[in-house]
Amino acid sequence: MIETFWNLCLLHDIVSRDQMLREAVRVVRTKQTILKQGSLDQAVQAEPEKLFRWMKEHVGDRELGHFPGDRDLFYKLYQTGKDMDLMEYALQTIQHDRITGSIMVHSGIMEQFFDMCSRQNYQSLLITEAEKYVKGMVETKCWARPFTITLLTESYIMGRLFKTYFESVTNVHVIQGSIYQPLPLDVKYEAILSMPNFGMKMSDDDVPIRESEGAAVSHLLPLLHDGGRMSVTFPARMMFQSGAIADWRKQTNELAPVQSVYVHPDGLFRPFTSIRTYQVEFGKSAVNEITLGRWKVEKAKLVTEREITMHPDQFRILDNWRIDLLLDEDQETLRSFQQAAIPKVKLRDVADIFRGKSILKQDLRAGSIKVLNISNLDDGEVLLDQLETIDEEERKVKRYEVLPGDLVMACRGTVNKMAVFPGSSDMVIASANILVIRFRKLIHSHYAKIFFESPIGITLLQSYQRGTTVMNLNPNDISEIEIPLFSEEIQVSIANRYKQEKEMYIKSIQAATKRWKKERQKIYDELWKNNNI
Repeated sequence: MIETFWNLCLLHDIVSRDQMLREAVRVVRTKQTILKQGSLDQAVQAEPEKLFRWMKEHVGDRELGHFPGDRDLFYKLYQTGKDMDLMEYALQTIQHDRITGSIMVHSGIMEQFFDMCSRQNYQSLLITEAEKYVKGMVETKCWARPFTITLLTESYIMGRLFKTYFESVTNVHVIQGSIYQPLPLDVKYEAILSMPNFGMKMSDDDVPIRESEGAAVSHLLPLLHDGGRMSVTFPARMMFQSGAIADWRKQTNELAPVQSVYVHPDGLFRPFTSIRTYQVEFGKSAVNEITLGRWKVEKAKLVTEREITMHPDQFRILDNWRIDLLLDEDQETLRSFQQAAIPKVKLRDVADIFRGKSILKQDLRAGSIKVLNISNLDDGEVLLDQLETIDEEERKVKRYEVLPGDLVMACRGTVNKMAVFPGSSDMVIASANILVIRFRKLIHSHYAKIFFESPIGITLLQSYQRGTTVMNLNPNDISEIEIPLFSEEIQVSIANRYKQEKEMYIKSIQAATKRWKKERQKIYDELWKNNNI
């Protein structure tokens, strides 16, 4: 039924998502008005002219705009779509939209939200940008639960669709508005569910942060009832980035203390995004302990995989909300590192960090500038003889030049790779897949490399990854990582010992390999000579 309706639309140049949704709403609204008349319904629905005239008179152009066709087209659309489930149609239409690419929230997040509301005995709920939660609404049938639900959407068409679908449902209300500006609402809600758009920059001077995620929360908090809770989906950078975002985290935690933080399973929002995401719950009341946890998908539901608690005072003094570290199974080792009495220094205080230049395949050609990429890093070394080149003026790429002693690190891909650049007689620049860390003082590059290759270093780097399966490290993020600050003598000693042991290891492997090949060949030769094995 739904595919037939789509095909009819496409054959008559009704091709965009909003156009398809609009005509489905027009059909269902027309049927609703006919059914209200009782005895007239059969006669009106059976004749194209009467049906078309009825739609014009009772639904009209004001609500849904001019119908892009004649009576025969509307009759076909009506007969095809009058009995389809409008919410299921909206779900499939949004999911198949390859142009707009709207994100669809996993229904498990909605289920977790409703479970929390039930435990807290909340009645009045606000779901923002409700079109993102259509899948959850369809699967949870939330309108059948004992809640009063308000659906907020910025989309006019989705607003009309929700109002049409829930016309006879008394506990569901639909309002139109944007969470990225103050909402002129007099009512307050006991619980709010929101997944703001990721990565937008706002121009509103009345909010303490330009990021869309933070601005949305700042606009929604005034709508939260005393004692209420707000559950928000955040990307990784909102959890640990410094500067204005760190200030916003602190201020928000003071206004509405964090109640819980959960790490989402990897890839929960694919194909829309692969970045790491979290669910943070704020509350308009004090809390005795904060729940930190990790969810996993089990039989299409989100269930708790690991969970710990933390006192609010401990949480308040954290520089960031990277709970991945706290949930790590090897957290005792990590905690001992964080609590160790040795001094530590943040990368940003001792090094300059930058990402390399974006270079397309067609840019690679014979030239004087060599390019360092992930494929040129192997076993902690730079393979200088395998560097590709570009033909470019040095002054234009000087800012991306890699100098001797720089620590170079893969910032994209699936494998952590790093090496200390040994230097080259030619100019070498880093590609966009490489982060360059240039230490100004206090820290030696070889020592830093050893630290980042250690279990603690790997854990710290992974905690700053914005991506999930595919790594995505940002220079601003990793600048927050702390490195143990030993004396220069100790750093050099550690680096030398590491180098010596690695050389011995390589020589041992080479010797063992050589002996194995020699003895293996001897055995092969004896098989056909004297049989004296």
